[in-house]
Amino acid sequence: MNKKLLLNKQCFWDLETSGAGKKEHPKAFESTPKWEQIMQIAAIVVDENLQPTNQNMNEFCRPRSTIIAQPGALITTKQGIRKSLNANHSCYELISLINNKFEEWKRENDNLTFIGHNIVNFDSPVLEYNLFNNLYFPYIDRKSRGDTLNLSRAMYALNPSNIKTPLTAKGNPSFRLEKLAELNNLPVEFAHDAYSDVKTSIALTKFIHDSDPENWQLLSRTMNKEKAIEYVNSNKGFCYMTTFAGRIKLEALSVVCESSYSGWFNAFNLAYDPQPLLEANIEEFKTLIKKKNRYVITNQHPILLPGKLAINYEPYNDIGSKVLNERAKIVFKNKSLAEKFKHMEVDRQLEKIDESSQDNIFPESKANKFMEFGQQDVIKKFHDQKSWEEKYKTALSLRDPRAQFIAKRLIFDESPKTLSEEDFKMVHREMHDRLVVIQERPFTTIPEAMTQIDTEFSKLEDSDSETKQEKVEILNDYNKYLTFMEKYFSNKNSGPLPEGSKLSKHIFG
Repeated sequence: MNKKLLLNKQCFWDLETSGAGKKEHPKAFESTPKWEQIMQIAAIVVDENLQPTNQNMNEFCRPRSTIIAQPGALITTKQGIRKSLNANHSCYELISLINNKFEEWKRENDNLTFIGHNIVNFDSPVLEYNLFNNLYFPYIDRKSRGDTLNLSRAMYALNPSNIKTPLTAKGNPSFRLEKLAELNNLPVEFAHDAYSDVKTSIALTKFIHDSDPENWQLLSRTMNKEKAIEYVNSNKGFCYMTTFAGRIKLEALSVVCESSYSGWFNAFNLAYDPQPLLEANIEEFKTLIKKKNRYVITNQHPILLPGKLAINYEPYNDIGSKVLNERAKIVFKNKSLAEKFKHMEVDRQLEKIDESSQDNIFPESKANKFMEFGQQDVIKKFHDQKSWEEKYKTALSLRDPRAQFIAKRLIFDESPKTLSEEDFKMVHREMHDRLVVIQERPFTTIPEAMTQIDTEFSKLEDSDSETKQEKVEILNDYNKYLTFMEKYFSNKNSGPLPEGSKLSKHIFG
């Protein structure tokens, strides 16, 4: 394998979680997994030739009492609630281990890239919010991260014959990891086990590199945020891979300006004539720009390819390179268009605030507020303390009410008897209002999970699967657990729950 084609050492990683997430508020376009808990992490650092090193981890943890898993996740991973309650680590212990290991590996491996399958949209947000909810800096993987889902889609976009994919019901290519592995003769040990998925992701990356070493450098370069920024700032026109409803296409773009979000760029689709936008006032611009612009987010492993490739794809093949180049010269860093984009962004941010349901704004809602907490010395001291009694004393000195609530909720899950009676009742009451009351929430509630169990049982009624009985047992156990937790949070006089595996014995005997 050509060492020059690989950028640096890479950490392949994968999570199994408490669920797939849901919409944060009714008007949200997509669901978010950020409220889910990490239940398993696997990670393997590989060298420049994608060979595993001795830096690796494969760990499980127990569920937090204040997070309700989706029953479908328990079935998928085959880690039922009874088994999960007996895991070696608590959630805080696992998150601390992840934070310390990832930081250690970054120190020991210059420019370490974090990579996995669908990590940009799923695993990274879950990790960020689990770190945040355990009072750690959330953006541990942001500088350099890659996604084998993006690599696979890009390979298909450039040459569909290079990679075999299954088709969805709508006839679009599917890029589920286990199916890609199966069709392209890559190793799969256990689907939906994090460690197995990590090894499969490494094999998939090798496959993509070996199948198309000529394009590898293009596809892997933008795993690094700085290199992606350099590329969009130095090329008047480029191709950007996008997907919608399973369809993959390349768009010819030109950057107008950086967004208010660092590393996000407002770009214009050169399939359209930019002249009407230049002549429009700000209100007209907001209407005309719809579906003609695109955010290029440089820390999400965007696939950026040479602009000359555009004429190989619709509709750019009919437009021609001459017109595309002329449009790119007009659009690229155009100051008039940049001002209009900035005005539009301000308006959209205000609209977003108005649309967000006030019921869904919790102290844990925004991981980017971590640095606003201040008192980083106090937060470090919190983690350095050996006992939960000392951690609690330290947490009481946190001035930001959001940070203090996150700490108290964490102690409620990890060592509830440590809290004062007043703080215990405060968190218990808050969790009752979140998890038991029937109201729309951005996370899974107990009534929701019970309904989902009924749905899963219905699916199993006519099933002749070999694992049917195993799934039935997982669902029955989880139903018993949810019934217990509903009674627990509904009882205002409830005391601290038993910790660790003692809770499993308390519920299941």
